[in-house]
This record gives sequence, C-alpha cells and structure tokens, in this order.
Amino acid sequence: MRTVWQIGLLAALLSACATTGSKKGGGGGESSSDKSGDGEDKDDDKGSDESFVSANFQTFTYSLTNNNLTSFTVNTGKAKGQAEDLESKLKNPTIKDRKEMIALMAAKRLAGEGVVPVFQVAKRLMVVEMKENIKKNMPEVAMLELALASIQSKQIPMAEHWIGKLQASKNPKTKAAAFTAQGMIALLDNRLPEAVSYWNEALKVKNDYEPARLNIAFSALRFGDYKTAKAMFDGVRQDWFVQTGMMQTERLSDNAQGASELCKSILEKKGNYKPALFSCALNEYQGLGNLAKARTDLEKVARSSGGPSAIDEKALWILGKIEKDLMI
Repeated sequence: MRTVWQIGLLAALLSACATTGSKKGGGGGESSSDKSGDGEDKDDDKGSDESFVSANFQTFTYSLTNNNLTSFTVNTGKAKGQAEDLESKLKNPTIKDRKEMIALMAAKRLAGEGVVPVFQVAKRLMVVEMKENIKKNMPEVAMLELALASIQSKQIPMAEHWIGKLQASKNPKTKAAAFTAQGMIALLDNRLPEAVSYWNEALKVKNDYEPARLNIAFSALRFGDYKTAKAMFDGVRQDWFVQTGMMQTERLSDNAQGASELCKSILEKKGNYKPALFSCALNEYQGLGNLAKARTDLEKVARSSGGPSAIDEKALWILGKIEKDLMI
C-alpha cells in the first residue's frame, strides 16, 4: 500500500529549479496562478538586481520540463511567441531594457531553444550593462537563466560554472535557487540522496523556498516517508498539484477519510489529472474498501489520455484484482 502511489506521480514529483514566465499550462496542463509562483521578493532584497526575474517578472522555480503533470508548467508555444515579441522590441536595447532582455533569455529557454541562443542574449545584455558601467557584472538572475539553460542542454560543466558563482550570492533567494539547481543536476545523474542534500542546503539559506521544499516532499513520498513529506508541505501555498502530494501523506498515514476529502478538492479543480485519479481510486480500494467506486474510478483512469503509461498498466492490473474480489 505504501509504495503503489509512486506510479501515479513519478513523472511529476521530482520537479526542480527553473525560472518560468508564463501562467498557462503546456500540453493540456495548467500552470500556477500568481499565488502559485515565487514572485519578486517582498523582503529586504526587493529592488535588487536579483529580483529582476523572467518573462512576466515573477520567478517560478519548479520544473525543468514543460510537463503537464505539474501545476508549474509553461506552454512552449506561448514561450516562443513571447520570445519573438520581445526580440522584435529589443533590436536596439538600452539599459532601460535590461528586464526585458532577461525576460527574453527566459522565454528562449522555455521555448526550448537551448543554451546558445540564451547565451547570445546574455552577451547583448552585458554590452548594454558595460556601456553604463564598465565594471558591471552580469546580473545574477541572468546567470541563473544560463545555468538552467545549460542543464536543459545537458551542458553540465557550463551549468556548474554559473551555479558556483550563484552559490556565493548574498541574496538568499538566488543562493537557494543555485543549490536547488545543483540538486537537479545530481538528480539527473540518479544521485537522489545527494540531490536531497543540496535541497536541504537551499532550505538552510531560505527556509521557505518552495522549490526545495516540494522537491524534498515528493522525494520523501517516493519512498513512503510521509512524515518528512508532511513537514515539507507545511506552509507551502496549495494548489491541485501540492494537494495531490498532501493526499498521499494522508493515504500513507492510514487516514483514508482525510485522503478522500483531499481527492474531492483536487478533482474538482483538475478532474482529468490522471495521477490523482489513480491515487484516489487506490484510496477507495485499499483505504475505504469501496470496490465499486474504485472500479468506476479506475475505468476512468484507463479511458483518460496522457500521463505515464505505467499508470494505465497498473490501473488495469488493479481492475483485474477488483473484479476477482467482487466475484468472491
């Protein structure tokens, strides 16, 4: 019971550090609303270079992929359109356009253009910066965009170069983002314990840094550690994706009724979200013993498009078990 949940969340649970600028979901998914993102800091680092953030000037630091299984996704087509729009406006940029240039870096990365086009914009940005002040360094948020674009392009040494600079930042949010990105590199190399260690380092710098908290929470759930997951979810702004993780903590702690209440809330917002459909069906079957409802829900899972194929396979397998149970 405590490991079956993995099938439903594997494609979504290990989200990591990326700056996204669209609020529309990609591939049929939804994205975070303004409240779901990590907006410009409201503390003492507001107004600094590091608070210049991507695209619509809000930092969403969750998933390196345009994965419609999370609520923190970006529509690739919209990002491409935004990049083209910004490019047309920045033919002769000045220092007043620095935010838009950083936004262009983000839009190009999110459109999947790779690290080279992002780096070309960064070079143009530095020309503009140095016209204003020859000693000016690249803004840290631009370094973060380069680091993330490098990870996406599998240029890990380049990514680590920028991450190393960012880990020396005096800005807590920037430093936390750097540790989170370093954790993503470890994760991509199948070094999950090391990844979690980096995410914990991010929380030492900024305890409320949501990307790191969510990464640790979903990683803990992967191995049935619902206590750690619950602690990490505490205080995180909730949407249907986060609630799906919280529902797992209730299921794994044998609180089937609590899980059921969360299922209602999740499916009201995202009725076709296959990982939640599957996990809620399991709760009906294993937690509440409601075989008929579980069968109906699993049949809906099998009919739903998208999501990992492993969910469909597991749903059909459990449907077979339910049919046998109903015949007894």
